[in-house]
Amino acid sequence: MKVNKILFLLLVFTHSVLLYGQKDMGPRVFIFTDINIDSGDPDDRQSLIHLFWYSNELRIEGIVPDRWEAQGYKACELVIEAYQKDYTSYQLNKKDYPEADFLTRLVAKNFTEAETLFKEAASKKDTPLYVLVWGNMKNVASILLKYPHLAHNIRLITIGTGLMLEKDIPYMPPNWEKSNPCKQLNWNGFGRNEIYHATEFQDLWWIEMNWTYAGMFSGEEPKQLFQQLSVFGNLGKHMVAVVKNEPWAQYFRVGDTPSVLYLIDTMHAHDDPTESSWAGKFFRPFPEKKPNYYTDSKGNLEWNYADPCQTWNQHDKIADYAKGTLQSKRGEMYQSLLEKLKSLYNAN
Repeated sequence: MKVNKILFLLLVFTHSVLLYGQKDMGPRVFIFTDINIDSGDPDDRQSLIHLFWYSNELRIEGIVPDRWEAQGYKACELVIEAYQKDYTSYQLNKKDYPEADFLTRLVAKNFTEAETLFKEAASKKDTPLYVLVWGNMKNVASILLKYPHLAHNIRLITIGTGLMLEKDIPYMPPNWEKSNPCKQLNWNGFGRNEIYHATEFQDLWWIEMNWTYAGMFSGEEPKQLFQQLSVFGNLGKHMVAVVKNEPWAQYFRVGDTPSVLYLIDTMHAHDDPTESSWAGKFFRPFPEKKPNYYTDSKGNLEWNYADPCQTWNQHDKIADYAKGTLQSKRGEMYQSLLEKLKSLYNAN
């Protein structure tokens, strides 16, 4: 087993050197995703397509499909197959995109491989590793609690790991544990508190996108963009195919993509989440206790971050404001994406 781990790491390292070399490929990213096939929200499949469209601007160092039991690995394979066809047809090698085989080697087949990949990536100290969590935090929490020293080298960005909106509670699966509305963890809340309350992670750099990400869903624009994206190669076709069994999701849903938007928007400083960006605008509620923790901005509204129950009557307004900080930048992001894809696919 130990020999296999060494060989696995050697292959990943060798491919990384051959394909990326010493060239600055932008922020290093590591993905934990609950991507799966027809067993939950399809937005992760769309988000992975979007990620690969930007893989020439980001240095992907690992993809962990948490839901292996729901064909999470297979879902990743299908996206990579579409990517491979575009890579060949549109000569993406000339545009700084990584080979499909390289991406395949970065997808963990099980938790053991996930832990190995993460330790390798998070142990590098040259630049921070952005850990993007597109689902619950159970696996990333398990690894960090086992290797807490790695937290100093990472920057965590999570989607919907905080509080759930009261109007969404009736749609929770019946077997999920429920609490008071003002304390009910969001859809992706599993594993969140283990990290949030652990004393060894008080200095962890963390953006918790609690409700901001919902700015991806509102209005008619996501439906319009969905149709526009469908014409861009095999990845565009796959964008449509992954929601064929979900009539309610026939739009550019990509609820996890704001974690990527934070990194690809070059018009703000990555060190300062309080600046507006394509991902929204965030606030540092506990500068003394948690100096590097950021979550949804409240604007000028009254909101008690330490005890939301004290201001829970404001939660709908807070959520709308947070959503709006992303939505106000959405058109700019859409336009940039379309321009990138038209150039990539040589379309008019």
